[in-house]
Amino acid sequence: MQELKKVREKLFQRNEELHKVMRVGLGETAAPGYRMRSLMEDTTRKALSEEYILQIAPEYKEFADAVRKELAALPQPAHGSAIGAENLWLWGGPTPEWGGSMLPDTLMRTAPTFNAENGVYVYGATNEEMIARHAGMKKLLAMVTTTCRAPGQQPETNAECAEKLSRLSLKDPNIKGGMMDDMTAQLDDVTPEKVEQVASVNKHLKMHNPALELYGVVYCHELGKKNFSQIHPLLDGVNLWFWYQEELLEIERYVDLCRKNFPGKKILMGLFLHDYGTADAGALPELLLHQLSHARAFLAEGKINGLVILGDREIMKWPEQAAAVKGFLAGK
Repeated sequence: MQELKKVREKLFQRNEELHKVMRVGLGETAAPGYRMRSLMEDTTRKALSEEYILQIAPEYKEFADAVRKELAALPQPAHGSAIGAENLWLWGGPTPEWGGSMLPDTLMRTAPTFNAENGVYVYGATNEEMIARHAGMKKLLAMVTTTCRAPGQQPETNAECAEKLSRLSLKDPNIKGGMMDDMTAQLDDVTPEKVEQVASVNKHLKMHNPALELYGVVYCHELGKKNFSQIHPLLDGVNLWFWYQEELLEIERYVDLCRKNFPGKKILMGLFLHDYGTADAGALPELLLHQLSHARAFLAEGKINGLVILGDREIMKWPEQAAAVKGFLAGK
């Protein structure tokens, strides 16, 4: 683990250096050939840096080698149950950021890649037209807060947005709830103002349909550092993400910690094709397969309730990673 920490710090420093020199924004990197892929498949996307991954390659290789050594020493999880379409969600929606697509139905277009029947619709507007575009999803969670929303796509307050979704759910029964993206990510701890916000969103989301569920995004590095006790009663579930891909080496500990922080709540585990925290590049396929193997076991044990893949914008950015996930899911 000491070797991994050393090369991880070297990679992270190189990441920061390249972003300054190349003037690349977070999430604006992609595998070579991205521009050609986007020209053929989706011209609404902005150009991304294909050079970045080439420049960071030496440090990333050292990191990958160290991760593989750690993985080799870990016990394999029980085989568990297949991650079926009913347990699988794809996260996405129209956004100009992070290499996103501006196609209004981008989530529907890309869900078949992983045979995902359920969607977490984010970034775009929450209105009758956009919800209707996602009628093909068996279960749909929709964004109910301004955090991470695409510019101009939420003109109303969070409470008004949540109530609107509540009303829409009476007409569109595939709507199962709302998602608060980056719920507490920017806070050192949960504040009274945040508790009040979550309480308001919860109240308005259930105003017309009490069966709707409210989920909040939580990152594993927040667990054990923030006091979620006041938010816990206001949520029906959490969407747990691993911002730094090497955290997946301790996936069992973090899932258990999440269950401890949110006892009795549903857990949807998030999977990033793009490692935002450490390399700002495609996640190592070995770590993705490691996460998928554990997700299968966690589902069988009842420790999680589903898997959310992010997302529609990353498939074109990182085809190798997308293919590895698709292959695992298809192989059961």
